[in-house]
Amino acid sequence: MTTGGTTTRFGKYELLERLGAGGMAVVHRARFTLAHGVSRSVVIKRVRDPYAQDPAFVQMFLNEARISVGLSHGNIVQVFDFGQEEGEYFLAMEWVDGQPLSHVLKRAKVKGLAHLPAPLAVGLVLEVCKGLHHAHTRRDEQGRPLGLVHRDVSPDNVLVSYEGEVKLTDFGIAKAQLAGRPDTEAGVVRGKYVYLSPEQTRGEALDARSDVYTAGVVLFELLTGRRPAEGDTQSVMARIARGELTAAQKYVPDLDPSLGALVSRALALRRDDRFASAEAFQRALAEWLAYRAPLFPSSTLRHLMGWLFEEELKLAGQPPRLPESFLRQVAVWTGESGPEGLGEPATASSVHRALATAFPEEHVPGALVGAPEPESGTSLPGWLWGAIIAGAVLFFVGRAVWPVLSESRPGARKLQVVSIPPGAEVRWDGVRAGMTPTTLDVETGPGSHQLELLFVGHRPWKSTVSAEAFPERVQVALERMPTPEPPTLPTPVVEPRVVVPEERARDREKATPRSRAEYAREWEGRDSNAAAAHHLGRLHLQQGHVAQAKAEFQRCLEVDPDAAPCHLELGRLGSRSSRFQEAREHYRRYLSLQPYGSGAVEARRYLASGKKTR
Repeated sequence: MTTGGTTTRFGKYELLERLGAGGMAVVHRARFTLAHGVSRSVVIKRVRDPYAQDPAFVQMFLNEARISVGLSHGNIVQVFDFGQEEGEYFLAMEWVDGQPLSHVLKRAKVKGLAHLPAPLAVGLVLEVCKGLHHAHTRRDEQGRPLGLVHRDVSPDNVLVSYEGEVKLTDFGIAKAQLAGRPDTEAGVVRGKYVYLSPEQTRGEALDARSDVYTAGVVLFELLTGRRPAEGDTQSVMARIARGELTAAQKYVPDLDPSLGALVSRALALRRDDRFASAEAFQRALAEWLAYRAPLFPSSTLRHLMGWLFEEELKLAGQPPRLPESFLRQVAVWTGESGPEGLGEPATASSVHRALATAFPEEHVPGALVGAPEPESGTSLPGWLWGAIIAGAVLFFVGRAVWPVLSESRPGARKLQVVSIPPGAEVRWDGVRAGMTPTTLDVETGPGSHQLELLFVGHRPWKSTVSAEAFPERVQVALERMPTPEPPTLPTPVVEPRVVVPEERARDREKATPRSRAEYAREWEGRDSNAAAAHHLGRLHLQQGHVAQAKAEFQRCLEVDPDAAPCHLELGRLGSRSSRFQEAREHYRRYLSLQPYGSGAVEARRYLASGKKTR
């Protein structure tokens, strides 16, 4: 810190300002000089007494510090250094120019935003899950799992930079907090009991699913501005231990049912009923964004931080630039100017009313209809465009002509129906009930009932549902029907000539225009889950989410290693990111599977270019 022109030194670090103090540590912003004129900002966390005098705590602190140094991920605050200086144990960590999520929520309420828009909330927790999964799957030098659990996922430990980055902090330190004497532990956990998992309240051994639960609590709070269990410490911990939580829809009645179902699963009382991993939770959130909010701007979090902390940024000489379109959206979120003619109940919040206008339900199957044409060589297969358009047509006609079965009726039971791809017609006992994804209120009655899903180009799906074993959710991957082979055309007689493979493929494409049937053959006989992953990856690419797209294409190949379209997409991504060896491997594999496919010329040109590998 600097006072009257003097600077406080702490070993090789120069303390600039005190950021805060807790029961365990004092935190400073500091500067580390790498060379003359070259320095970087860091955060120094110094352990306070009585913890520094407790050998058991010190040993646990050092063990966890070593683990934290080994965590390297874009969604985790990097720990650079740790040790002892002037008799005090310390950590040196990455400086994140932003605010804790807890401050973001408080400032949002001050400025009239009771809770965050659903896509923002989902995107934030999705990034947290990425960091959690990295930590949960870390191994030591011998390849053994470390079994690291954060134990304290809460808005205080999630940092949001002014550029919209999301980083999780205090990995391992939460576990170190539990190593002290019982008479000092009460001060450590005070204020965090609302984020404990049921197994934490019972003092049981923890695994990654405990962090999944607490991430679900954070998502609940972002979506509603409340917590699933509120009150004094004893009553809240008892409710958590028994699973007696308030449903998110009670605070936000118009919350999307499919998103509410994700929150409920993350907050399940039994660990086996939750998402099996942070990655599984992340994937579910990513799919919700892809289907429910595909057009939500990725820059919104950065603009929100600029709007919330405009005064602080101005004082720092970094006034934010807020687009007029964002300010208009904020006015809707805060209720200063609301959408007209929605005809929704007065209980609906302004945030979710705005989302209903920007991303109506029909955007799920038809979000890509009318979208800009992608760059050459990255277009979706024609059969997929046809399925999307057919689904959209069926959806709009159905909403206009057929009665909606999902209106609430006394004594009805809820049934959530999801299909891959979305946009399938749902029939209950032969009566049209809507389009997937949807939640139905159905009168079960005695005996059994017939549930059917119909989608153009796919095999009809039918199942019997009994009142004794009535499910809460049905998710079906529809099987695409094979496309009839086009008639074989006679091969024209031409003079023999010597051609290179690239010319042969180009001539073949020029001579025979590719039909929709030929596009469909790319996926004929392939696994429907692989096709769904390919489709989701294409959606991510259109939104500019390259890393998520790559992950989906890789998942496609895990399901079906011979899925040529996914090899083609990974070859393109490798080429664009200068990962030449990766690009060549996938292009070669694509050519071996589809030597005359839509990307064959592109693949041969790349392989013939002779680019160096790395």
